[in-house]
Amino acid sequence: MAAPVRKGEELELHIDSLAYGGNGVGRHDGFVVFARGGLPGDTVRARVTKVKRGFAEGVVTELVAPSGARVEAPCRHFGVCGGCRFQDLAYEVQLAEKERQVRDALVRIGRFAEPPLLRRMIYAGCRGPKTNAALF
Repeated sequence: MAAPVRKGEELELHIDSLAYGGNGVGRHDGFVVFARGGLPGDTVRARVTKVKRGFAEGVVTELVAPSGARVEAPCRHFGVCGGCRFQDLAYEVQLAEKERQVRDALVRIGRFAEPPLLRRMIYAGCRGPKTNAALF
């Protein structure tokens, strides 16, 4: 069965979560599309850049409706240097997404029925290098 999208096609997607690596995860008629620049809760327009049998990749071209978790990035270089990928996502949501990804890896890859995660410690201080790391 052929993928229901084509390279270069523009799609409107609702972003449900973040994939490992940071791309937003949306679906087009049930087909998974990883959208660079999409955040959980966003509705975006994305241009498809790569199509595989089970998924597609794309880049956000327009933010149709922003997520309530989207915030103003505090760094003036955000989006240019690439060093701090999630400065535009509320910190608490960043931590929840990272915890979900760790839990998912432990269940799928490690085969833990109930992963032994400790409560995460939230650092409420200034943002800077390594302050976004969640401790498990």
